[in-house]
Amino acid sequence: MGAGARTPRTQERACHGSGHGAVRRHLPLAALQSLRALVVVTRYLGDVLLATPLARSLAAAGYEVEWLVAPGTEAMVADQPFACACHTLIPSWQGLRRSVRSLRGRFDLACVLTGSDRATAVARLVARQVCALLPGRWQDGWKRRLVTRWSGYSPHSHMVSYCADLCRLAGVTPLTHAPALDWNNDDLAAVRDRLGWPEQQPYAQLHPFARWSYKLWPVAQWRRLMGRLHDAGLKIVITAGPDEQGAAEALVRESGLPRDAVSIAAGRFRWRQLAALSANAALYVGLDTATTHLAAGCGAPTVALYGPTDPRIWGPWPAGWNHGRSPWRPAAGGLQRAGNVTLIQGEAGCLPCQKEGCGHHRASRSDCLDRLSTDRVWRQCARRLA
Repeated sequence: MGAGARTPRTQERACHGSGHGAVRRHLPLAALQSLRALVVVTRYLGDVLLATPLARSLAAAGYEVEWLVAPGTEAMVADQPFACACHTLIPSWQGLRRSVRSLRGRFDLACVLTGSDRATAVARLVARQVCALLPGRWQDGWKRRLVTRWSGYSPHSHMVSYCADLCRLAGVTPLTHAPALDWNNDDLAAVRDRLGWPEQQPYAQLHPFARWSYKLWPVAQWRRLMGRLHDAGLKIVITAGPDEQGAAEALVRESGLPRDAVSIAAGRFRWRQLAALSANAALYVGLDTATTHLAAGCGAPTVALYGPTDPRIWGPWPAGWNHGRSPWRPAAGGLQRAGNVTLIQGEAGCLPCQKEGCGHHRASRSDCLDRLSTDRVWRQCARRLA
């Protein structure tokens, strides 16, 4: 964060030295002779991606950075230069014991971004010092006593800003870097080979799928948007997970577009190849997902369709956004622009409600997204394409 940014709420505890049980003062963590750090993020793919600015900052400070993540998310950072190794924490007590046995004593520093019970406990058992992002609730007091330094959640702060907070706790200068992945010419060549289009052919990347129903925009609206993009001379790439292949095929079939106008990339690309795809797109349109965060961080002209989620905390961070604070405000009439990102929400006064759909469960729909018209989205797409 820049000068004048908020100061994180932090606490520090004494740490027992080795050999004689003496209590010592903390030295700057970046000055330790052996520089090995563990980034602990044991939630979803988007959480792992949002932690990449922290890992980059630690690597730039001289740490060999390893990751501890939830099963199924390790591929996000497995082949990145800021990830020397990636370990998974199985969500069971057996998994915890296995992680502790394999990682104990290997790290000078652990940084915990998702302060679950097991993640915090493992970090404390495998690292000499622990910096953690933790709730300020009384029931989490035992976790605050476990760690070396901690920062509390501040209302409406973005997760990228929390990465900067943890860097400062660790005595590391935070890099001003959007959540993104590195890619190279080989990755781009693999993408173009699979698409089979001429190199000069502009394309729009659409990501119409999300893990939970309350984040979805209606399929009929996606079909209409695809028609307008096709009329504008763009090819279309539909990105999706492997399990969404059938839904993607149905979307393309019902759109009525020529089959060679659309390419379905459901699980076809590695994450770094997906970054190359997004970085070279003429336009990206997607939902509140990790893929949208990646496109924004890679510099794609991005139109993000958000429902009840508070963008101040979870909005896509634009490439080159160096102001430290979140670029987003609550609702703001349903339309905001920052850098290479346009964020569209509904215009209802209840936004951002932070509820899981209007039925208050993940399988429910969100009226704010269901009522979002194709015309409104297309106007912002056309503006980004101009």
